[in-house]
Amino acid sequence: MKNDQKLRPLHQRIINLRRVAPLVILALAGLHQLTLWTLQPWVSPVYRRWLAVALYGLSGSLAVWFVLDWLAKKIAQHEQTEADLRAAHENLAENHRQLLAVHDIGCEIASASEMQQVLDLAARAPSHLTEAVGSTIITFDDDRDRLKLDMAWGLSDAYLGGLRQRMEAGVSATRCQQCTSLKAHLSIDCPLFVGMEELARHEGVKSLVCLPLVRNQQRDGIISAYYPSPNGPPEEQIQLLNIVTTEISSALDRARLQTSQMATLYAVENLTQTQHNLDDLLAQVLEATLSGWDACGGGILLYDQADAAWHHWTQQGLGDTPNHPHFELAVRLAEEARQRRQPILIPDMSQYPAWSLAGDGGPDSAAVAPLIASNQLLGVLVMMAQKPNLFQPRQASFFSAIAHQAALAINNAQLYARVQQMAMLEERYRLSREIHDGLAQTLSFLGWHLDHLTTLLTKGQLDKLADELATGQHMVREAYMNVREAIDGLRLPGEHKGITVALQEQIVDFEERTGIETSLEINAEPESLPAETELQLLRIVQEALVNVRKHACAQHVWVRLNDETYNDRLILTIADDGCGFDPALPRGRKHLGMSTMRERAQSQGGDFSVVTGPKQGTRIRVTLPT
Repeated sequence: MKNDQKLRPLHQRIINLRRVAPLVILALAGLHQLTLWTLQPWVSPVYRRWLAVALYGLSGSLAVWFVLDWLAKKIAQHEQTEADLRAAHENLAENHRQLLAVHDIGCEIASASEMQQVLDLAARAPSHLTEAVGSTIITFDDDRDRLKLDMAWGLSDAYLGGLRQRMEAGVSATRCQQCTSLKAHLSIDCPLFVGMEELARHEGVKSLVCLPLVRNQQRDGIISAYYPSPNGPPEEQIQLLNIVTTEISSALDRARLQTSQMATLYAVENLTQTQHNLDDLLAQVLEATLSGWDACGGGILLYDQADAAWHHWTQQGLGDTPNHPHFELAVRLAEEARQRRQPILIPDMSQYPAWSLAGDGGPDSAAVAPLIASNQLLGVLVMMAQKPNLFQPRQASFFSAIAHQAALAINNAQLYARVQQMAMLEERYRLSREIHDGLAQTLSFLGWHLDHLTTLLTKGQLDKLADELATGQHMVREAYMNVREAIDGLRLPGEHKGITVALQEQIVDFEERTGIETSLEINAEPESLPAETELQLLRIVQEALVNVRKHACAQHVWVRLNDETYNDRLILTIADDGCGFDPALPRGRKHLGMSTMRERAQSQGGDFSVVTGPKQGTRIRVTLPT
């Protein structure tokens, strides 16, 4: 009943009081009259009226006093209740504001994709959610056992400069990693406050709260929030900050992983263009991928379509032999990905049917993707980790991108190997052609010539014998020159002296062997010229000089290499003052040399032209883009 009365509104109580007020007044009036009757025998008639007035005034005053006192108490209770409700409402509004702020920061953190963006949100969070005057993000350098300042918010340059000096002086990271209180004020021996007292007072800082950033269940760093009060923020605000810090730790982990994965993608893409040895390529792609995804083991297995079997692979952390349980599990995953021709990401390997193959110490999560280039399956990429949920189905598109780049790299390496093989065969064909057209024919003629000399000697025709001996000596020198040129052709691919030095050596050697005056003019050293382009230019010069020696009857040869930077062109010119030739004549050895030079120029995306005529010399011009 009492509780029901307390719950009634004040105006309802007054209305109820008004209903009983007449009865109370009548009762008081009756009591007043009874009192007068009782006192009349003892009071003279002169004072009876004053007695009545006194009694009426006293009783009325008491009644009004009790009523007003009751009303005052009820109004005071009502006002207190309103004040409590107002305070509760303000408290709820503040909590609601803080929760909205936590929600907004959480949404921003969840949508942040870059490390710097996450760090910026983490640094602003204490000032946004609490009364912090500033904050810092500090990570631990375990290798040097030092603290590292990564980000700051709201603090002056002077304070941050002093803090950096303090850290460089040697603040142990182990102490912050093992700290249990995570709260400090200026009077406590905190490594972040020692030697910083004056700067902290000038900054208006009297305490700090450290919020741990956890990675792989270990403290990876802290967010230090600085406060103007000695006791720091209320406990409920610290709880909000801890909630946000948990989200920040997860976001930093995601950002690190994404950054590492993007670096992996770029690294694999770069290997596509720079690495051509298949074994080295597989090892480097696997190393970059495992490092980027923080995986403990994996492998790249190549599939032979003809034999329908896995024939070539590289692996890390899958055991020492193909019979190891981890390797057998990798092959099982690879076969499944090959059949599906799409990535498979398994967050929880305990749910995978073949998980028991790995035995004790098996992976907690795994990912496998087919390596497909030009719609052809080249192999698979397998990764395993000792962390559950490292690989998620939502990462399939990104994993496919890495697998695609890896497939392109492997395909390019295989194509490069074929091209190298074809180039080797082409060089063998060129060499055989050179030997056939030069040395073989010369030796054949020398054999016939020796028989002819024998005949002349038998017949005693000594005058003719002398002339024929001179011809034989010339043919021997020609054979020697052919052999030297063939040897030079074999040497060129192995030399890496730069095109300028190689041309100088080639010109000097040609001039010494032939006696033909040769000039070399290079107006600028070409920059960043591919090795293949340098080789083809040297081959063209070599072929042109061979033609000059054999056919031009020239006295002078000019070789010029011009780098026209404004036109992005490289121009090679070989000119002689020899007899020239008629391009319309039937194809002979010189025509074959011209065709070879044209093919070499066109293989590098260049143009090839020849200007010549009988007794006009020959001018060869090669133009290459740079």
